Amino acid sequence: MKRSLLSMVLIGIWGAAPGVVSSGEPISPAVDPASVFFDGLEPACPSSWTSAAGWTCADGSAPTTGNSLVEEPGDPGCPDGMSLVDSFCIDRFEASLALVDGGGSLSPWSPYANPETQRVRALSVRYATPQAYINQTAAAAACAEAGKRLCTDAEWLRACQGPAGWTYPWGDTAMPGVCNDARDLHPLVEYYGTTDPWIWSHLDQPCLNQLPSSLNRTGIRDGCQSSEGAMDLMGNLIEWTSDPAGTLRGGFYVDTLINGPGCLYTTTAHTTAHWDFSTGFRCCGEALMGGPGTI
Repeated sequence: MKRSLLSMVLIGIWGAAPGVVSSGEPISPAVDPASVFFDGLEPACPSSWTSAAGWTCADGSAPTTGNSLVEEPGDPGCPDGMSLVDSFCIDRFEASLALVDGGGSLSPWSPYANPETQRVRALSVRYATPQAYINQTAAAAACAEAGKRLCTDAEWLRACQGPAGWTYPWGDTAMPGVCNDARDLHPLVEYYGTTDPWIWSHLDQPCLNQLPSSLNRTGIRDGCQSSEGAMDLMGNLIEWTSDPAGTLRGGFYVDTLINGPGCLYTTTAHTTAHWDFSTGFRCCGEALMGGPGTI
């Protein structure tokens, strides 16, 4: 079995994991994007964080981010926001979410808040803050709300590796920094200012992905794209596939090596109910070979 996100980060950064294992269950999920997540352990916020990111880390908030709700045109044969890969389409960007009201209208959802059972729709939007803090069940429901589905393992790998079966989206040679793939300091350590074992039970803290040099907006790294134009398949957020046993692929902004390099990075240690600051997704669907449209 592949290591969990927690254990592989601990081993990769500190050399050996402390004797604390996260259950993967969130402590206090933020359902309302405007709500405040407060665990009583928020640190004082260094001025460098506030000035760099424009937020106050100590309040534990999960704000909306101004993500667009409009997807750009897709490839011929694919819906908006999607790239054509063989006979299927894959979201060009890691998914962001929109809240769907009773009339079908959309409004922004915080990418730092777990949607739980809220009715949300997956969107594939350039320069959006992608949705983290999500489990496989909620990701699949968001794809279905958009008329899509989670990608199978085979589809995800084909999209990342290209027709030549590369190790990385661009080829077989590692190019550190082309993707958002190797943050020097784990965000939990930076945020709480300690390496004490208790911090690893706070993987659901929404401030982690708001730290400077952490989560990137989608598509800002031009070189991090596949042969068919899908962005950020390596790094940024680790992505759920439809594997019923629970598979996450591609690594995230702290690590893209420990569980395999680049496209081959695979984590299978979590159940489908797991979510934390690193878990994201994108959707797939069948290609409509007659031209652009909806699935």
